[in-house]
Amino acid sequence: MLHSSLMSFLNGEISAGALWHEIEAEVMGCLAATFADAGVGHVIITDGPKALVTGQHADVLLRALAEGSLPLDAACYIADAMIMSDCFDFGDERVSEALSYLSDESVPFSRQEAEALRGRLSAPT
Repeated sequence: MLHSSLMSFLNGEISAGALWHEIEAEVMGCLAATFADAGVGHVIITDGPKALVTGQHADVLLRALAEGSLPLDAACYIADAMIMSDCFDFGDERVSEALSYLSDESVPFSRQEAEALRGRLSAPT
């Protein structure tokens, strides 16, 4: 995944469909490797300039997942890419928690959970 493409999506400059078109093969390869005997998939993201991931950015991702414009299979891959990259900083604890939740492969993730995470992001502190 290109850092620039992910940031373009999060900033509303490209659609969820355009991002998915770019990363679908990577995500499917990662999932296949995870469920194969080795059990290890690889997440790929290019380096880019430091980027602050805000609640608004996280909401763009969660909305695309909740509405189905981005497949749920993309959730963990994208979250892992942001968490593992040194190029992303998180705006606050709620953003970090939302991405950590998305990256957890141990539980199935649903569109309803994406919507619930959106609600937690926008709730007053």
